Amino acid sequence: MNKLISVIVPIYNVEEYLRQCLDSIINQTYNNLEIILVNDWSTDNSGKICDEYAQKDKRIKVIHQENADLSAARNSGLKISTWEYIAYIDSDDYVDLSMYEKLYWLIESTKADIAICNWRFQRKDWTRIENTIFPNKKVITPIEALEYFHYHMYVRNKLYRRTVVKDLLFVETFAQDVIYNFNIFKKIKKIACLNECMNYYRYNPNSRQHAKKFRKDRLIFLEQWINQEILYAKENKLPKLEKLLIDARYGILLKWFRVIAGENKIDMKIVNKLLRYVRKDILQFLKSKRSIVKKLFILLSCVNFKFACLIYRVINRFIKIP
Repeated sequence: MNKLISVIVPIYNVEEYLRQCLDSIINQTYNNLEIILVNDWSTDNSGKICDEYAQKDKRIKVIHQENADLSAARNSGLKISTWEYIAYIDSDDYVDLSMYEKLYWLIESTKADIAICNWRFQRKDWTRIENTIFPNKKVITPIEALEYFHYHMYVRNKLYRRTVVKDLLFVETFAQDVIYNFNIFKKIKKIACLNECMNYYRYNPNSRQHAKKFRKDRLIFLEQWINQEILYAKENKLPKLEKLLIDARYGILLKWFRVIAGENKIDMKIVNKLLRYVRKDILQFLKSKRSIVKKLFILLSCVNFKFACLIYRVINRFIKIP
């Protein structure tokens, strides 16, 4: 008998994309699903669409809750789920109609703790495959998984066993799925890999995760998690993972600096905290394959951040810096 999969969908102001997301779930070739929709106080028609679909499909449960955040919404779904397997999908994304069937039979046949598939990044006018460096092996260890997916530790392209996520909730902060997966990967034995694009992630500039202003809770993620994972790699003598995580930290710092550079008011206390990590491994960054423009921006930031921001804005007017 096929085991029950709970699919948890946090929802906030996505009426433009929500029907496509829900249709991709309810029409799965694997139909033994419990679909939990958590409407996080949407101000558009998202809540009405959830109730409409619940009337049509008895597998759907709807929670309407006061505005919190993505983590709280996922945790609310977890608390009422009756799953043997768990899956997550964001409400502005959608999945291949055979995704859960393929992941289910993969995790069952390999006796793995998690099954993972490839995914595609999508904007309105173009798509590209992420995670193109995918393991050739069907089953890998958690350390191998961290090395392959350390920068793509999302929950949207995974199927988890109940025993793996038991009693584990999402931390209510930025990049909570990264934290969630790191905690899981440290305690499991094997992961099954499906090198097929089954999940379609839509870049939605209006989502709460893509705020155009720098949020202070991102410092929590940096100080309490990325740095802890680098320490974990160092203590467990995993030099390859340590190097990858340091490089990932630079990628995050670059992104945040660019956001701060576009703001009118710059909080130098936050900038100085971030620069502390920039200076720590500057040689590794300069040896990386990043563009000369990004390297010059970082070097100039270390000398005079406000001046670096001014130069960045001028250059970005004429050449969109990737």
